[in-house]
Amino acid sequence: MKQSSTPHVTYWNTGTRLLHWGMAVTVSFQLLISLIMEHPKPGRVLTSTQALSFELHEWVGLAAVGVIIAHWVWSALLTRDDSGFRHLFPWDAKGRAKLLMELRQILRFQLPQGGPEGGLAGLVHGLGFLAVSAMAATGAVLFFIYPKNGAETPFVGNVADLHSLIANLAWVYWYGHIGMALLHEILGHRVLARIFLLRQ
Repeated sequence: MKQSSTPHVTYWNTGTRLLHWGMAVTVSFQLLISLIMEHPKPGRVLTSTQALSFELHEWVGLAAVGVIIAHWVWSALLTRDDSGFRHLFPWDAKGRAKLLMELRQILRFQLPQGGPEGGLAGLVHGLGFLAVSAMAATGAVLFFIYPKNGAETPFVGNVADLHSLIANLAWVYWYGHIGMALLHEILGHRVLARIFLLRQ
Protein backbone atom coordinates (compact mmCIF):
# COMPACT_ATOMS: atom_id res chain seq x y z
CA MET A 1 0.00 0.00 0.00
CA LYS A 2 1.33 3.44 -0.95
CA GLN A 3 1.01 6.60 1.07
CA SER A 4 -1.20 9.36 -0.23
CA SER A 5 0.14 12.86 -0.63
CA THR A 6 -1.29 15.77 1.35
CA PRO A 7 -0.33 19.45 1.16
CA HIS A 8 0.31 19.83 4.88
CA VAL A 9 0.53 17.90 8.15
CA THR A 10 -1.64 18.96 11.06
CA TYR A 11 -1.15 18.18 14.73
CA TRP A 12 -3.71 17.27 17.37
CA ASN A 13 -4.51 19.97 19.90
CA THR A 14 -2.93 19.66 23.35
CA GLY A 15 -6.14 18.70 25.15
CA THR A 16 -6.80 15.82 22.78
CA ARG A 17 -3.20 14.64 23.13
CA LEU A 18 -3.39 14.60 26.93
CA LEU A 19 -6.69 12.72 26.90
CA HIS A 20 -5.33 10.25 24.34
CA TRP A 21 -2.37 9.64 26.65
CA GLY A 22 -4.77 8.98 29.52
CA MET A 23 -6.90 6.58 27.49
CA ALA A 24 -3.90 4.79 26.00
CA VAL A 25 -2.40 4.13 29.44
CA THR A 26 -5.56 3.22 31.36
CA VAL A 27 -7.30 1.15 28.66
CA SER A 28 -4.11 -0.72 27.72
CA PHE A 29 -3.47 -1.45 31.39
CA GLN A 30 -7.02 -2.74 31.82
CA LEU A 31 -6.80 -5.04 28.82
CA LEU A 32 -3.37 -6.41 29.70
CA ILE A 33 -4.05 -6.99 33.40
CA SER A 34 -7.26 -8.85 32.51
CA LEU A 35 -5.02 -11.59 31.12
CA ILE A 36 -3.77 -12.54 34.61
CA MET A 37 -6.57 -11.51 36.96
CA GLU A 38 -9.39 -13.66 38.31
CA HIS A 39 -12.57 -12.31 39.87
CA PRO A 40 -13.89 -13.62 43.19
CA LYS A 41 -16.21 -16.63 43.03
CA PRO A 42 -17.68 -18.83 45.73
CA GLY A 43 -15.18 -21.62 46.41
CA ARG A 44 -12.40 -20.00 44.36
CA VAL A 45 -9.21 -19.20 46.27
CA LEU A 46 -7.33 -16.37 44.60
CA THR A 47 -3.56 -16.12 44.69
CA SER A 48 -2.11 -12.83 45.92
CA THR A 49 -1.29 -11.88 42.30
CA GLN A 50 -4.82 -12.61 41.13
CA ALA A 51 -6.39 -10.71 44.02
CA LEU A 52 -4.10 -7.70 43.56
CA SER A 53 -4.68 -7.64 39.80
CA PHE A 54 -8.45 -7.67 40.36
CA GLU A 55 -8.20 -4.74 42.77
CA LEU A 56 -5.99 -2.82 40.34
CA HIS A 57 -8.41 -3.59 37.51
CA GLU A 58 -11.25 -2.08 39.54
CA TRP A 59 -9.46 1.12 40.57
CA VAL A 60 -7.64 1.80 37.31
CA GLY A 61 -11.00 1.12 35.64
CA LEU A 62 -12.52 4.01 37.58
CA ALA A 63 -9.63 6.21 36.44
CA ALA A 64 -10.35 5.14 32.86
CA VAL A 65 -14.02 6.09 33.34
CA GLY A 66 -12.94 9.57 34.45
CA VAL A 67 -10.64 10.01 31.45
CA ILE A 68 -13.33 8.79 29.03
CA ILE A 69 -15.95 11.13 30.50
CA ALA A 70 -13.47 14.00 30.20
CA HIS A 71 -12.85 13.00 26.57
CA TRP A 72 -16.60 13.07 25.80
CA VAL A 73 -16.93 16.54 27.36
CA TRP A 74 -13.83 17.78 25.54
CA SER A 75 -14.91 16.39 22.16
CA ALA A 76 -18.53 17.52 22.43
CA LEU A 77 -18.27 20.90 24.13
CA LEU A 78 -14.75 22.29 24.34
CA THR A 79 -12.88 21.42 21.15
CA ARG A 80 -12.80 24.39 18.76
CA ASP A 81 -11.30 22.62 15.72
CA ASP A 82 -12.33 19.59 13.63
CA SER A 83 -10.68 17.06 15.97
CA GLY A 84 -13.76 16.67 18.18
CA PHE A 85 -17.14 15.14 17.36
CA ARG A 86 -16.85 16.04 13.68
CA HIS A 87 -13.72 13.89 13.56
CA LEU A 88 -15.10 10.97 15.60
CA PHE A 89 -18.52 10.92 13.93
CA PRO A 90 -18.18 12.42 10.41
CA TRP A 91 -21.86 12.30 9.51
CA ASP A 92 -22.23 15.79 8.02
CA ALA A 93 -21.80 16.53 4.31
CA LYS A 94 -18.13 17.47 4.68
CA GLY A 95 -17.39 14.30 6.65
CA ARG A 96 -19.23 12.04 4.22
CA ALA A 97 -17.39 13.59 1.26
CA LYS A 98 -14.06 13.03 3.00
CA LEU A 99 -14.98 9.41 3.74
CA LEU A 100 -15.85 8.75 0.10
CA MET A 101 -12.62 10.35 -1.09
CA GLU A 102 -10.54 8.26 1.30
CA LEU A 103 -12.36 5.05 0.38
CA ARG A 104 -11.47 5.77 -3.26
CA GLN A 105 -7.84 6.20 -2.18
CA ILE A 106 -7.90 2.80 -0.47
CA LEU A 107 -9.35 1.21 -3.63
CA ARG A 108 -6.28 2.63 -5.42
CA PHE A 109 -4.10 1.00 -2.72
CA GLN A 110 -3.25 4.36 -1.14
CA LEU A 111 -3.38 4.84 2.62
CA PRO A 112 -5.07 8.14 3.59
CA GLN A 113 -3.00 10.48 5.73
CA GLY A 114 -5.06 10.13 8.90
CA GLY A 115 -4.62 12.54 11.82
CA PRO A 116 -7.17 15.22 12.79
CA GLU A 117 -8.13 15.73 9.15
CA GLY A 118 -8.76 12.03 8.45
CA GLY A 119 -12.38 11.11 7.72
CA LEU A 120 -12.01 7.32 7.70
CA ALA A 121 -9.52 7.41 10.58
CA GLY A 122 -11.96 9.58 12.50
CA LEU A 123 -14.83 7.14 11.94
CA VAL A 124 -12.68 4.23 13.15
CA HIS A 125 -11.62 6.31 16.18
CA GLY A 126 -15.27 7.05 16.89
CA LEU A 127 -16.30 3.39 16.76
CA GLY A 128 -13.38 2.45 19.02
CA PHE A 129 -14.28 5.27 21.38
CA LEU A 130 -17.84 3.94 21.62
CA ALA A 131 -16.56 0.43 22.37
CA VAL A 132 -14.18 1.66 25.06
CA SER A 133 -16.90 3.86 26.54
CA ALA A 134 -19.31 0.92 26.73
CA MET A 135 -16.63 -1.24 28.33
CA ALA A 136 -15.94 1.46 30.92
CA ALA A 137 -19.64 2.00 31.61
CA THR A 138 -20.34 -1.70 32.24
CA GLY A 139 -17.18 -1.94 34.32
CA ALA A 140 -18.30 1.01 36.45
CA VAL A 141 -21.67 -0.67 37.04
CA LEU A 142 -19.89 -3.85 38.11
CA PHE A 143 -17.66 -1.90 40.49
CA PHE A 144 -20.72 -0.84 42.48
CA ILE A 145 -22.87 -3.98 42.27
CA TYR A 146 -20.42 -6.89 42.13
CA PRO A 147 -20.66 -8.86 45.41
CA LYS A 148 -17.43 -9.15 47.37
CA ASN A 149 -17.88 -12.90 47.78
CA GLY A 150 -18.40 -13.30 44.03
CA ALA A 151 -21.89 -14.80 44.35
CA GLU A 152 -23.41 -13.37 41.19
CA THR A 153 -27.10 -12.68 40.74
CA PRO A 154 -28.53 -13.17 37.24
CA PHE A 155 -28.42 -9.39 36.64
CA VAL A 156 -24.78 -9.12 37.75
CA GLY A 157 -23.90 -12.12 35.59
CA ASN A 158 -25.53 -10.52 32.55
CA VAL A 159 -23.66 -7.26 33.08
CA ALA A 160 -20.38 -9.18 33.54
CA ASP A 161 -21.00 -11.14 30.33
CA LEU A 162 -21.75 -7.91 28.45
CA HIS A 163 -18.58 -6.35 29.88
CA SER A 164 -16.53 -9.32 28.67
CA LEU A 165 -18.12 -9.22 25.21
CA ILE A 166 -17.38 -5.53 24.78
CA ALA A 167 -13.84 -6.10 26.07
CA ASN A 168 -13.30 -8.55 23.19
CA LEU A 169 -14.32 -5.80 20.75
CA ALA A 170 -11.92 -3.44 22.54
CA TRP A 171 -9.11 -5.99 22.06
CA VAL A 172 -9.81 -6.10 18.31
CA TYR A 173 -9.75 -2.29 18.17
CA TRP A 174 -6.57 -2.15 20.31
CA TYR A 175 -4.64 -4.47 17.99
CA GLY A 176 -5.99 -2.78 14.86
CA HIS A 177 -5.27 0.71 16.18
CA ILE A 178 -1.66 -0.11 17.02
CA GLY A 179 -1.18 -1.95 13.74
CA MET A 180 -2.51 0.93 11.63
CA ALA A 181 -0.46 3.47 13.59
CA LEU A 182 2.70 1.47 12.85
CA LEU A 183 1.75 1.22 9.17
CA HIS A 184 1.25 4.99 9.02
CA GLU A 185 4.68 5.44 10.64
CA ILE A 186 6.32 3.12 8.10
CA LEU A 187 4.77 5.21 5.31
CA GLY A 188 6.12 8.43 6.83
CA HIS A 189 2.91 9.95 8.20
CA ARG A 190 4.42 10.52 11.69
CA VAL A 191 1.10 9.89 13.42
CA LEU A 192 2.75 8.91 16.72
CA ALA A 193 4.54 12.24 17.08
CA ARG A 194 1.38 14.10 16.09
CA ILE A 195 -0.68 12.52 18.87
CA PHE A 196 1.82 11.69 21.64
CA LEU A 197 4.30 14.58 21.65
CA LEU A 198 3.05 17.60 23.59
CA ARG A 199 5.23 19.94 21.54
CA GLN A 200 5.13 20.13 17.74
